[in-house]
Amino acid sequence: MTMKRTIRALLAEAGKPARLKAARGAWVRRTAAAWREAQRQMDERLDEAVNRVSEEEFERLCDEEEAKVDVFRAPMKLAAEKDLWPKELYGTL
Repeated sequence: MTMKRTIRALLAEAGKPARLKAARGAWVRRTAAAWREAQRQMDERLDEAVNRVSEEEFERLCDEEEAKVDVFRAPMKLAAEKDLWPKELYGTL
């Protein structure tokens, strides 16, 4: 490997942590926005249904809506508490 290629390779490797940090930050912003929207939609649906359906139906609806929110909340919790990120946010960026 020539000296220029070696230097380019080393510089590319040195930039990985910054690119990884930027990619993870972008993922957090996108996922948090989607989480907030899912939560808003859940609140809206449950507010609309609370006086319209039976208690059993409301509980079922709560579970369904909570599952939609958990799609976004669960990976955020793993990243925050255990430093576990989606696969695409590891390795070569």
